[in-house]
Amino acid sequence: MANIVKEIRIGIIDDHVLLREGLSAVLRRTGRYDIVFEGETANDAVAFVEKHHPDVILLDLGIEGGGLEALRKIKDRNSDVFCVVLTSCDDPLKAMAALSMGAEGYILKGIKSDDLLQALEGILARKTYVSPDFAMRLVSAVNLQKSVEKPKCALNHREEQVITAVQHGLTNREVANQLKLSEQTVKFYMSSAMQKLGVRNRVSAVQEYQRQMAQGE
Repeated sequence: MANIVKEIRIGIIDDHVLLREGLSAVLRRTGRYDIVFEGETANDAVAFVEKHHPDVILLDLGIEGGGLEALRKIKDRNSDVFCVVLTSCDDPLKAMAALSMGAEGYILKGIKSDDLLQALEGILARKTYVSPDFAMRLVSAVNLQKSVEKPKCALNHREEQVITAVQHGLTNREVANQLKLSEQTVKFYMSSAMQKLGVRNRVSAVQEYQRQMAQGE
């Protein structure tokens, strides 16, 4: 009996009709993707994800209402949806924001169709993808940001709540239940706290937070 390959349900949000039509044609031609919706605003993105429950959404940042805001809402309510930013915006700060919110990919629109399809396959295999030509700029921006950050602890209220809960040995899921947040949102706050504290894992984050609190920083 032949193996049946499941079609990937995908949505496209972009305010350029011609681009949406081109993407749809490329994706449909593979026989791998089922285009379940198209839209052009942040409200479309959030509403259509809630209605159609796609596997993947391709999301432009320059849409009405803001692509980052749409991404935040989608990840907060539907953490299992693969969110791939497909944009002409090559601002490293916006890319860092999108990835920290849980985007599985940040792809610049100059990408070739074959490379896009390959990138999507990697993302579906849970490998974060950033356009190669842009990746080095992104790494440089991250390193620069770290070099100018003050060592002083400057966690916001939510980040402090999350890291305090983690101090007591709670998992992300348990923290999410306690604070009435989604697990993806907890991960976002934890990642943000680790970046501010200049560490790479949860244990080091807790230790550095405790050290700074003890010193009254």
